[in-house]
Amino acid sequence: MRPRAFAALVSHLTVRQLRSAHHLTLLGWGWPIARLLAQLAVLVFLFGHVLHLGIPNYPVFVFVGLVGMNWFSAGVSTAATSVLGQRHFVMQPRLPTSVVPIVAVAVPFVDVLFALPVLVVMLALSTGLTWGLLALPLIFVLEFVLISGAAWLVAGVSVFFRDVPNLVGVGLMILFYLTPVFYAASHIPARFRWVLYLNPLTTIIDAYRWLLLGTPAPGPARLAAVAGATVALTILGHRVFTRLAPRFADYL
Repeated sequence: MRPRAFAALVSHLTVRQLRSAHHLTLLGWGWPIARLLAQLAVLVFLFGHVLHLGIPNYPVFVFVGLVGMNWFSAGVSTAATSVLGQRHFVMQPRLPTSVVPIVAVAVPFVDVLFALPVLVVMLALSTGLTWGLLALPLIFVLEFVLISGAAWLVAGVSVFFRDVPNLVGVGLMILFYLTPVFYAASHIPARFRWVLYLNPLTTIIDAYRWLLLGTPAPGPARLAAVAGATVALTILGHRVFTRLAPRFADYL
């Protein structure tokens, strides 16, 4: 399938899934923002007031981290069960099965887009708006490709090993604490900081904060390393998925 047709199919399936998810709900499309703000309120109360970390503009600092982290978590966790939960797509020979995990990534990205107006208001009331907002799409693309690679990988393997979605859930829980969402990497002792830098989300979230809040930049070396790792993961994930896809019907 050509890229344009593939993108159109992803868009169509994403809109259909979003309409289904928010059908007959009171808040509808506002639920993702409500969950995000509730999570923000708890973290700001605990680490901004009870255990004061001394980070300037802490609410917006945490909000930026949550937006990036929650997109990754939602995309990968949903992708892990995407093929298992949508067997009818596998049985349609004209539909490329590889589109299913990408829809799982695209749906929470819509939540990111809905969070942007809230982020703009928070920035305007705290640090002020910067030209870095215009560069956000570059980091969005990088994170989208990163999540897509992980999504293809876990979606394909989950068909044959049903423990994978549970392992993904545990892994994402651990990853949340190993990603500087509600704290800064500079708060971690230098001898342990390398663990955070092995996590590509650390660099991605640092890049978001650099563009929006003027915090220290992650540096070209880290960005290049994450870009390279992202490309490698995406190639690996896609190859694993496409090689396993012909056997999906036998295990579903």
